[in-house]
Amino acid sequence: MDAARLWGSADYTHRLGEVSWMASTAVLMHLNERATGDPARDWLSSWAHRYFVGQDLRVLVLGCGEGWLERTVSEWSFVSRIDALDFAEAAVARARARGGPKIRYSVADLNRDTLEAGAYDVVVAHSILHHVEKLEHAFEQVERAMKPEATFIVNEYIGPNRFQFSDEILAIVNDLLRCLPAQLRHGALEDRVYEARERPTIDQMIANDPSEAVRASDLMPMIRQRFDVLEVKQLGGTILMHLLYDIVQNFRFDDPHERGAIELLCSLEGALIDRGSIPSDFAILAARKKGARTPKSAYRRPLPPRPEASKDIEADPLGFGPRRPAVRGQREALQPWMLRVLRVALASSRPRRANLIDERRLNAFIEQLRCAASRAAPFEWIIARWSAHDDDATIAALLAAMDRIAARHGLLGAR
Repeated sequence: MDAARLWGSADYTHRLGEVSWMASTAVLMHLNERATGDPARDWLSSWAHRYFVGQDLRVLVLGCGEGWLERTVSEWSFVSRIDALDFAEAAVARARARGGPKIRYSVADLNRDTLEAGAYDVVVAHSILHHVEKLEHAFEQVERAMKPEATFIVNEYIGPNRFQFSDEILAIVNDLLRCLPAQLRHGALEDRVYEARERPTIDQMIANDPSEAVRASDLMPMIRQRFDVLEVKQLGGTILMHLLYDIVQNFRFDDPHERGAIELLCSLEGALIDRGSIPSDFAILAARKKGARTPKSAYRRPLPPRPEASKDIEADPLGFGPRRPAVRGQREALQPWMLRVLRVALASSRPRRANLIDERRLNAFIEQLRCAASRAAPFEWIIARWSAHDDDATIAALLAAMDRIAARHGLLGAR
């Protein structure tokens, strides 16, 4: 079961290391779904097959790191040349050692260096712009480097500068952290069990990395001002980044309960973002120059086949099951995100998980009818349905915390 290939790049997963919140197959599948609508389709190939317009394309990669992205792009027949830049000389040297004949590497600083004018059909910025202080210069150079009908694809942290997130985000993070057992809260980097998360001070951020998130909150307004934005997807990370940093490696994808815990966290964050209760700290977007006239029909290239791992599918656990909770006299609908939570909870009780769940609309409809007939509150129904099959303490604690957080943010009422 090569579930990591659902993301589309083993190099990408490896590059993240052990401490990044994204270094989890379950998290990457969640990000896939938010970026592409399909947990089995990675953002890069999916967005490229929509926004890499034409043939014999010349591509510029900003923030190449150690080269996973451009090595993937170099495999596509419609791309003829890739120029890849980064300000870290050591990373560029390692990327160059593994690069192919289509790729040319160089060291460049977007705060001051210039880019070749009118040279590129596509510019991709991945996790680099939030490190740039002189964004005006950087965007001026991106515009300069793009051909008239070129596409600009951005996958970036766009959250608060220097990670100065709100007290409410910190409260949610620590509420969820307390649900996890000690073995899941043990850090690889600091070799300790995290009892609570803290918001870093600005001085701490600068001392650790002066460029980290230096003007991240300016990115989206400036992109919208300077480019025509074709599409934006809110990826999240607002809670998950701070909660899962340095502990995500503890959650095993092949352990149903540990994978279920990660998936519950992802489901809650997605619901909070979609309702507008919290902002999304990461986004992916496609844009083009102001005044570009490329017809929308041009942004259609057939998608590649889904990976082999997507064929590993388990039956939908919704629709039928024992246990009706006691009546509270309420009638609140099970919303789509709650159905996802219930699916994850029930699937976590199985001895083996497949890569994907066969989510049936009919089963969801039956589940909604049964919940409505019981007049149970949504999470009362979810917990009762799950507890008929399992008693895992971590899943139970997370479901209770999700009920509290959802109630505080108005996610329980009918939409």
